[in-house]
Amino acid sequence: MLGEFLKEGEAPKVEGAALGLACPIIGNRCTLTNLGWVVDGEGLKKRFGLKKLSLINDLEALGRGVGLLGKADFMALQEGAAGPGNAALIAAGTGLGEAILVREAGGFRPSASEGGHTDFGPRNALEIELLQYLIPRYGHVSYERIVSGPGLANIYEFLLAKNKRKTPERLRARMEAEGAPPGISEEAMNGADGDCKEALALFVSIYGAEAGNLALKALSVAGVYVGGGIAPKILEALKTGGFLEAFRDKGRFRDFMAGIPVRVILNDRAGLMGAASYAAHLAGERAERITGGKGA
Repeated sequence: MLGEFLKEGEAPKVEGAALGLACPIIGNRCTLTNLGWVVDGEGLKKRFGLKKLSLINDLEALGRGVGLLGKADFMALQEGAAGPGNAALIAAGTGLGEAILVREAGGFRPSASEGGHTDFGPRNALEIELLQYLIPRYGHVSYERIVSGPGLANIYEFLLAKNKRKTPERLRARMEAEGAPPGISEEAMNGADGDCKEALALFVSIYGAEAGNLALKALSVAGVYVGGGIAPKILEALKTGGFLEAFRDKGRFRDFMAGIPVRVILNDRAGLMGAASYAAHLAGERAERITGGKGA
């Protein structure tokens, strides 16, 4: 992909690049978690004749993009009152990414993590059953096995097995054509299928619970940002479902959690903007060149 871009006749001269990847970056090298591909930043730099090339975690890229967005790029789930401290970022898509946005002079510094791969912690009898259903399949059951596109499909399959039902033929055909996660979420949002509604409700609740876990670990008094490709597609479920109830349900810290701003990132280019901003930094340029001078 990078090679094709650089071969284009109208492509500008590129001296530095930053690539956001869904994997832990060690020594400018990584293995993509859900694909198994090995990406070597130094090798790419030499191959394409670049002065600088840095691999960064995709959530670090998204975190850098947050500060470049405007008010219209967010939707508030919980207004709260932002305090002078850290923020947190959680993003469900094909996987589950998490990052802490560490407060520094002039803004936030994103600190990437692999928090999506921590052990899933069930909160009630139904979630214990879900865990027991998934253990034979995966062995180690992380939050990513549940709070992601494939995770939504896992929840749906669990509920079908629990309720001793099968996928309706109409829905099966749609899932084969569009993929299971979008089929399930859209059927749930329009109320066409009860099992899909139950699956999305459980998904949203567990998503909110893990967002709350991250907020406590990061002490994110400045807010929690919900990114990724799924959230903008299920906004009504996030607003009216159990996301915030699960987010706040932290025992003695319930009131504290109710005061944290929670916002969904609506701009699907935020991660790209963050990576571009970091690449501009590598090249010694200003982020305004990337965003046209517009920021939050």
